[in-house]
Amino acid sequence: MPAKILLLQARTPHDPILTHELECFARAAQLPLDAFECVNMVEQNPDVALLDAHACVMVGGSGDFSVVTGGFEWHEPLLTFMRAVVQRSHPMFASCFGFQSLVQALGGELKKDPERAEIGTFLMTQTPQGRADTLFGKLPETFLAQLGHNDSATTLPDSLTLLAGSERCALQAVRVEGAPIVATQFHPELTHQDNITRYMRYLRAYKSDELTEEQAARTAAELHEPSPHA
Repeated sequence: MPAKILLLQARTPHDPILTHELECFARAAQLPLDAFECVNMVEQNPDVALLDAHACVMVGGSGDFSVVTGGFEWHEPLLTFMRAVVQRSHPMFASCFGFQSLVQALGGELKKDPERAEIGTFLMTQTPQGRADTLFGKLPETFLAQLGHNDSATTLPDSLTLLAGSERCALQAVRVEGAPIVATQFHPELTHQDNITRYMRYLRAYKSDELTEEQAARTAAELHEPSPHA
C-alpha cells in the first residue's frame, strides 16, 4: 500500500494558503509534511490514476472557485475523480470545497445562499447517525467548528448519510455508507487562529469591502473562538 496521502488543493498559483493548508492538514493528522503529496487542481487535473499511487486522499477548501457557479476547466475532472473514490471505496476526507464537490458529484444539490453562509465559529449538532458513527461517535453531541463558506448543500444524494448540521446550515457532515469516506462543510483541520488567517486572506470574497484591515481584524476576533473537539 502506498504511504503518501494525496492532498488535492484548489487555489490560484502562489496563493500563500497553499502552504498554510498543507501545514494545517499535517498538524491535524499528526503527520510530517513529507507524508503528503500536494496536487493543485488549478495546475494539474485530478486524474483518477492518482488513486493508485496514494493510500488516501484529503481535499481542502477553495478561496476562488465554486462548484455551484463552475466555469473552471477542471470541474468535470474533479467530479469524475470524486465518483471514482466512491466506486473504489478509497479512503478520503474532504472539507468545505471538497465536501461540496462530493455532494455534487453524487447527485446532490448546492446553492449560493447568503442565508446559509457561515464565516467564523459555529455550533454543530450530531444526528443520531452521527452519534452512532465510528468517527463522529467519539465527539460530543454538540461541538464548535470553523467555517468559511458562501455555497451550501441543500439536498444530499441517497448514497450519503448525514452526520451533523448547524442551525444555519443543516447539511454539515456526511459519510458514504459503509465506506472510509467522510466529508464536512466545516474545517476540522483548522484552529480558530488558522481560520482567522483564512478570513483575512479572502476578506474581499466575504463581501467586506467596506472594512479597513484594522476593522476586519477586530471583526475576525469577534467571529472566531476555539474548537478543540472538531
